[in-house]
Amino acid sequence: MYGAVRSRSAAEVLVARQMVVMHAKAHGLQAIDLVDINYKDLKLKSEAEEGRKIGYTGKQVIHPDQVPIVQQAFSPSSEEIAWAEKLIEAFEEHQKSGMGAFSFDGQMVDMPLMRLAQNITQMTKTIQGS
Repeated sequence: MYGAVRSRSAAEVLVARQMVVMHAKAHGLQAIDLVDINYKDLKLKSEAEEGRKIGYTGKQVIHPDQVPIVQQAFSPSSEEIAWAEKLIEAFEEHQKSGMGAFSFDGQMVDMPLMRLAQNITQMTKTIQGS
């Protein structure tokens, strides 16, 4: 009758948001999440973290006060960085030995997990400006 009504949870656009991530990743592009027009709202942090969890690499902002919140939400933690570096090192060692699949921290390592580790280290390099 009226179309989708925008809610605070944005549940009505979740499928579309996931499709953006899927298509961006399939074409090697960054997926940038939609803007939060309620720039004084404290839900921005949780919204940005949710976007990161579904695969976004950044978020649009409309106010300078939003920038540090979004940067923090999309920046890898020191634990994530350490995990990614260890996984990449273990993967390279297994590649040299000619071994295929292997276990790392109780998880089977496959290419999606390896790509996640590579993305974390790449994001870290980008943030650090190196």
